[in-house]
Amino acid sequence: MRQIQSLRDFKELLQAGFESNEESLEAFGKTYSTQLKAYLIESNKPAPDSAQSIGSYWRKIDPSGWYLNAESSNRLFLDATRERIWILYSLLEAIESDFFVENWIKNTNGLDSCWLSRNHLLHWETLSGWSRRGMGLRFSDGLSPEENSGNFSLKAWHGANRYVPRLDEILNAAQDQFALYSIRYQKRSGGSISISAEWYSNGKITINRAADVDEVLISIAEMANRYADSLEEATDLRNKTMAPFEIDFSQPISLDAFSDTVSKGRGDMKLWLVEIESEPDFKRFKGIDLHTWDRVLLDVGPDFVYLTIPGSGCVNGAPRLAVVQGEDNSGKASIYHDGVEVFS
Repeated sequence: MRQIQSLRDFKELLQAGFESNEESLEAFGKTYSTQLKAYLIESNKPAPDSAQSIGSYWRKIDPSGWYLNAESSNRLFLDATRERIWILYSLLEAIESDFFVENWIKNTNGLDSCWLSRNHLLHWETLSGWSRRGMGLRFSDGLSPEENSGNFSLKAWHGANRYVPRLDEILNAAQDQFALYSIRYQKRSGGSISISAEWYSNGKITINRAADVDEVLISIAEMANRYADSLEEATDLRNKTMAPFEIDFSQPISLDAFSDTVSKGRGDMKLWLVEIESEPDFKRFKGIDLHTWDRVLLDVGPDFVYLTIPGSGCVNGAPRLAVVQGEDNSGKASIYHDGVEVFS
């Protein structure tokens, strides 16, 4: 295998994989080439001016802002051409790929996942040619004691509703109460599938099928740009009003369990807080966001959170808290700032 030197080489590699999977799908009913995965990553680091500025084992490829992980044998690529949102492309197997990204973010100061809100995940339904083919719901109940936990996890592909009476009713009710973890979409062009992709709430995208590499990269870039716009809008609102972000949930919050979690700074919420005020139905916290080590203030009620991010703190903490707390314990989440819905 020749070494990737340019964006053109990268595209040719992806296109060959897409075509190989289409051929094997037609001949054998399944795909054999590794599926493309992409991860949207929020960066509070300066735009990289060298491979060393984003960590060891990366080297530049043409054009500027694109990098190859030198230890990955042409399987990990980074598009860092945007100021705030980077895109990591992976041809590793899913377990290995997720492990790499999780550890890279954890061990690199200033990086975070892009936490896609319900409205971000539903974006493709508004576009011509796209249709939803399945969804995943999650409620881990991770703040409850194990003996009292009520875990709920569901991944439903559309089509089964033809065989189970009232299944649509059940799915709609579940979707209104629990957090959307993923949605699978298809895009059809000229009567055939041009893209089949699954989008996850942690900013991961899996391309299950594709016909054209440019169409795939454009669709991923569209969500990256949309998320960047949401960050800019939320930051602008915060700077003008200094009002808190309000996150509303469909399920009650276990206040004591929440306090126990954030006081230890553990989990994907990345909040390390101290409880400074407590009532039976209300707790107030102050502390830091471990993503950037900026100060944050938190008021937590029965089914809502007010998150204040002072000064120049990163507003990515708002969608992170909404997604993680929603999937973990509190169901469907919506984010507002001074009465305006954000990250939508």
